[in-house]
Amino acid sequence: MMDEAACLADLNDEQRSAVVKIEGPLLILAGAGSGKTRVLTRRVAYMLTQGIKPWNILAVTFTNKAAAEMRTRVRELVGPAADNVLVSTFHSACVRFLRQDIEAIGYKRNFTIYDTDDQSRLLRSLAKAANIDIKALPVNKMRSTIEKAKIKLQDAEAYAENHRTDPMARIYTAYEAHLKLANALDFNDLLNLTVKLFETFPGVLARYQDKYRYVMVDEYQDTNLAQYKLIKLLAGKHHNLAVVGDDDQSIYAFRGADVRNILEFEHDFPSTEVIRLERNYRSTSPILKAAHAVVSNNRGRMAKELWTEQTEGELVHMIIARDDTEEAHQVLRQIRRLRDDGYSYGDCAIIYRTNAASRPFEQAFVRARVPHMLVGARKFYERREIRDLLGYLKLILNPTDNMAFLRVINVPTRGIGAVALAGIKAVADENGVSMLVAAQSWSLGKGRGRSGAKKFCALIAEGQSQATALKPGELVSFIAEKSGYAQVLRADETPEALGRLENIAELSRAIEDDLVAELAEDPIDRLQAFIDRACLSGQSDELPDDNDAQGAVTLLTAHLAKGLEFPVVFCVGMVEGGFPHHRAREREKDLEEERRLVYVAFTRAMKRLFVTRPQRRLVMGMGFQSAEASRFLDEIPSELMCGDKAPERPAWAMGASGSGGYSAASFPRQTRKAAIPTPAPRPADLRTFIPEDASEFQQGIRVLHPTFGLGEIKRMEGSRQNLKLHIRFDRHGAKSVYARFAKLEVVLP
Repeated sequence: MMDEAACLADLNDEQRSAVVKIEGPLLILAGAGSGKTRVLTRRVAYMLTQGIKPWNILAVTFTNKAAAEMRTRVRELVGPAADNVLVSTFHSACVRFLRQDIEAIGYKRNFTIYDTDDQSRLLRSLAKAANIDIKALPVNKMRSTIEKAKIKLQDAEAYAENHRTDPMARIYTAYEAHLKLANALDFNDLLNLTVKLFETFPGVLARYQDKYRYVMVDEYQDTNLAQYKLIKLLAGKHHNLAVVGDDDQSIYAFRGADVRNILEFEHDFPSTEVIRLERNYRSTSPILKAAHAVVSNNRGRMAKELWTEQTEGELVHMIIARDDTEEAHQVLRQIRRLRDDGYSYGDCAIIYRTNAASRPFEQAFVRARVPHMLVGARKFYERREIRDLLGYLKLILNPTDNMAFLRVINVPTRGIGAVALAGIKAVADENGVSMLVAAQSWSLGKGRGRSGAKKFCALIAEGQSQATALKPGELVSFIAEKSGYAQVLRADETPEALGRLENIAELSRAIEDDLVAELAEDPIDRLQAFIDRACLSGQSDELPDDNDAQGAVTLLTAHLAKGLEFPVVFCVGMVEGGFPHHRAREREKDLEEERRLVYVAFTRAMKRLFVTRPQRRLVMGMGFQSAEASRFLDEIPSELMCGDKAPERPAWAMGASGSGGYSAASFPRQTRKAAIPTPAPRPADLRTFIPEDASEFQQGIRVLHPTFGLGEIKRMEGSRQNLKLHIRFDRHGAKSVYARFAKLEVVLP
């Protein structure tokens, strides 16, 4: 067994302080790359050297992988004694508690745990029994609604009180009744019912408090309300609670994580000692300073700043490309140059905001035969929604394509089941025609299936007529809307459905983008050429053996990048609506989470960090539109940047310093040049001035916008770099713009 001295060996002062502080509440603010896993495992080992019994220690984290890694490391340190320490995920720990004591709240110990498939089947049957149309209220939306309610610890009765006319109230009530009758729990119940057990039966809680006198929680910034209450209850007697986390890496609000749990920890436990692990062992100084410059603009954060002994290092390299296709090719060229400098493909990662953004990089790498792998997502042309839309396009171009017909005939659902398909196939075989032609004649009878087939055939016919009238990208939009495919996804409202909608929009951009390069004259030929390349894209991934190609370039979202590190990182798509995401630009708390995502993406880089953005993007059905540089780029001091640059903006537009951050006065900042919009007609003799400070914008004054013309400021939100103006323009009506990006002039009276 490891002795006390060995437990403290090779630790810096702050890490050592965190290891030896075992009595009372402790908040370990562990910045990216600061060695928190080492601290956690050494802390458990140190407790055992101090005579604490292993069965009195509980360490919880979020993933089975993290729990297994912690168990392995502790066992390597202390031997078999580690087997008696409970190192577990939240859900596994709760299963253990409930198997022992769930009978107190009316369930049997042999309860079943429903996974998402079980939930979906149950909800589908409940909707059918309640005569609820699952097209209007999709199963995924039902499951998501119940999950969101349970994350807030809101049971069916409480939900019904607030949503009396909502059909989901009936579904939720029936869902809970079925689970109770079946002696079954879903994943959220594991947490919620444990909280209920502890709150309802103080004697049961006291037994667990005395058993687990020392509690540790990893990634505390990611806890939701139920996890927060659970930990507070368990540690409520002895207060020997150590939580490890980083509020700057709280990026899972969409899963219910609440950053306030870590921000308010000292309030919950007034005698808390706070230890900051700020020494970074991963990244160079310019990378850390750039990441800190962005995240320090958040108001809701705890003061800290990472530092490193790696004071030398390459500056953050800025790449400005004409469009996202050129952006991908410039990244590819940089990777090839890096290989000449001794880096391998496997050293490089491309990090983007959403999965849809992977498409131009996949396409560039496939054509260049560069090995690459996607983390957490199918390759773009293998995603279900892309294959479905391509199936429609194939059938429009080739009505005899029976495989395309079978793929999309009932997508979205049209009531055409196996019996109907057998009938269509029989007609096709008997008459020697395609299934589409057979469906046209088969659909003449009565019945839901025949009616659905008739509408489908009409849709394909209309698509064929539109194929020559619309741009190919517009045809994708037409099919997505006319078929009902897009409406079904919009009605779903889950993050997965919204991501699939983004992928469809990216398909439209991909087609238009491809056509820009091909310049074929006939639209049908151009569309066919694109489909051919899309279908063949997967086959190009077969690469010859190359002893010089070590590994593959990694492509992943910023969310999935957390916990990983790479010698070289390209943070791509740094434009407004991309990073930050278009759904996160209205509320300050959403923008703060986007900054934390940038912080996570930047701090994955060990040696080199590139940030890239296109000057324009293809918008589905609208052609190229200018892409405004991400506000986060303006928050990076210019002295930390190299590569592509553009003229300065007024100092006030460069961003506030935030807690411990860089101010405009500290570092002169430069911004990247965006495409210039088409100017509105300028009234004769109009006198204006360009504001030097945000305070020069006031409610009621007249302003001039380069595109929308004259208008009056009706309302203002935020301040400085986040100042948002609500303006009623004389010719374009009400619009909301960010002052720092809008290039407004103030009209003199």
